[in-house]
Amino acid sequence: MGLSHKFPSFSFELQIIQAQNIESIKSKGNSLFVRLYLPIGNNKRIQLNTKKVSSKATIPFWNESFGLECSCPQEFLETLKKESMVLELRQSKKRIWGSHLMGKGEISLKNIFESPNMIFREWVKMDLESMSNCEEGMLKVPEVQVEIKIRVASIEKEESSLNKWDKCGCKYDHDHQHAWLSDEDYDIFTLGATLEAF
Repeated sequence: MGLSHKFPSFSFELQIIQAQNIESIKSKGNSLFVRLYLPIGNNKRIQLNTKKVSSKATIPFWNESFGLECSCPQEFLETLKKESMVLELRQSKKRIWGSHLMGKGEISLKNIFESPNMIFREWVKMDLESMSNCEEGMLKVPEVQVEIKIRVASIEKEESSLNKWDKCGCKYDHDHQHAWLSDEDYDIFTLGATLEAF
């Protein structure tokens, strides 16, 4: 006979919308993209890249979305508030592979959880990698506009009395490893999110 146990259903939606003030980046005509590092616990993070747009554009526009759904113990969700996402504004190199880091910004997950209705829509300032990329004080710092939505809702899970109660819907023992995803789930999600971006 199964035992009923509640786990929060967690969904995370991120939209990279556009950038502004890129005049401070010395463009060599290469394309721009945003790289996101999303923490998943246990010192692991997912890397996602947006599509590339021309760096000659006055306002680079991506309007690209990524999403994640999982059900995890409430205690683990509390640890997420101590984590931050990292956004990087990058410029591709002339050769096929590789890119240059132009600027970096961070978003505290605590700020998202504490936003009204857990919806966070902001311009994230990019700290420039080197001052040579900006005429000191002459031009504005580049920014990337994002919208992030978090949803947390209780759901019922039927667990066998032989199974641990602390396993979540994504088949991972969070109480022991403190990660959203197992290695297998991590690989599948990363592949799915990458394919979604194209």
